[in-house]
Amino acid sequence: MKIKKLVVVIINTALFPWLFYDHSIGLNLLLFNLLVLSGLYITDKLDLKSSLNRYISAGTLLTAFFVVYNGSDLAIAVNILSLFFLAGTELFPKGRNLFYTSLISFVNFFSAQLSFTSLTRGLTSGMKKFKVFSLLKLILIPLGIVLLFMLMYKTANPVFEGLVKSFFDAIESFFTWFFKHIDVALIMTVIFGFVLSNYFFLGESNKFIAGLDESSSDQLNRKRKKVISGFNSTGLKNEYKSAIILFALLNLLILVINLIDVWWVWFNFEWSGEYLKQFVHEDTYILILSILISLAISIFYFRGNINFLKNNRLLKYLAYVWLGQNAILTLSVGIRNFWYIHYFSLAYLRIGVVFFLLLTLFSIYTVYVKIRDKKTTYYLFRKNALAAYVLLITMAFFNWDIIIVRYNFSHAETAFIHFDFLASLSDNALPYLEKSKTELAEIDKFQRERFPFREQYLSSEQYADRIGVRKQNFLQSWQERSWQEWNFAGERAYRKLTE
Repeated sequence: MKIKKLVVVIINTALFPWLFYDHSIGLNLLLFNLLVLSGLYITDKLDLKSSLNRYISAGTLLTAFFVVYNGSDLAIAVNILSLFFLAGTELFPKGRNLFYTSLISFVNFFSAQLSFTSLTRGLTSGMKKFKVFSLLKLILIPLGIVLLFMLMYKTANPVFEGLVKSFFDAIESFFTWFFKHIDVALIMTVIFGFVLSNYFFLGESNKFIAGLDESSSDQLNRKRKKVISGFNSTGLKNEYKSAIILFALLNLLILVINLIDVWWVWFNFEWSGEYLKQFVHEDTYILILSILISLAISIFYFRGNINFLKNNRLLKYLAYVWLGQNAILTLSVGIRNFWYIHYFSLAYLRIGVVFFLLLTLFSIYTVYVKIRDKKTTYYLFRKNALAAYVLLITMAFFNWDIIIVRYNFSHAETAFIHFDFLASLSDNALPYLEKSKTELAEIDKFQRERFPFREQYLSSEQYADRIGVRKQNFLQSWQERSWQEWNFAGERAYRKLTE
């Protein structure tokens, strides 16, 4: 098995610069994902009997495919995150919580580098031992310290500087030659490939972190406390009464907010030409923060024995109403975002808010299940971490740049067109970004009439010039790209622009 692991590490290290050296991300990332999964299977580290491992493996392959299909930065980021999760789940197949497997993955990134030394030591036990670290301590470390003091003395003493000048000039000439004739970028790519190969195929699970996951449970258990004779245990009852008062007051408070939002935001909102920054940006962030604090309050009061208190139905019902009202508040935030999109078009952050609110609604539901079925905080982390991962994979499925461009131009008569933002979108959207000057002039004329602050941004002429330059640069650069950098979205854009 040690020989098999060593061969896999060497092969992947050798193939890594072939895939990535001097290349941008594209088909090479999909091939790297296949190499990693194949290597894990060959070294018996890919346990598909584990449900979490199956989910992460499937998510890794899916996102790698999305990288090639969409060519988006989001797909690349989610795929790298999937590989990070995969490195943890393959070390701890019994893991149930992404939070703990992520910690194992992080620790393994550093500990796995030492595993290569122990692996090669075991394979070369019959050969002449060569104590590398002893040699480093014996020669290189003292030499480095001596050079440091020579530099300090050289700076402080002009006479000494004259004595050692030729020596330091020789060192400078050596490094000048080295960086001129040696491809440092290639060396660094090889080293990074070696580090990643160790990370995926060597190393072991961290027993302490794995123990935390194994000892955790979804189900909450009652913790019985000893009562000292002569004293009444009133702490839990007082906490229960405090919770009743708090949830009752909070429900009344949020009811007022929800009634205002339903009346004003849902059914009677009217835009009067302002930016809507406070309406959406500041207000949305505050409302989202209040929802997260609300969930934390619910988790705090239902963290322990209050779940097992007799006749606690009133508190549970108040908590359910509280969670329900927070769900309504979440919908209100979504409707604010809807109005923002309606008048100011699509953008990354506005799309992100939609997905974040979906995750928030799911989190509210899991807190409800926690209270109803007496679940632990571990259960919440496990469910919500997996939900967030699934949501990220869903987001990576779409080519958002193209969606944004097509939506924004199709709603140019009702919503603000931010030419500066559109001009910054990826090359994959260039066929949809390119408009004739006649079309842009009509859009610009309408925008100036409807949006008085339009003068602060790019004009249609400036936008057309910028897209024209980008188009020429893209057509030239795409022809010069290697097959490792290929992606379907870029190929489609190239064909559309050359038709």
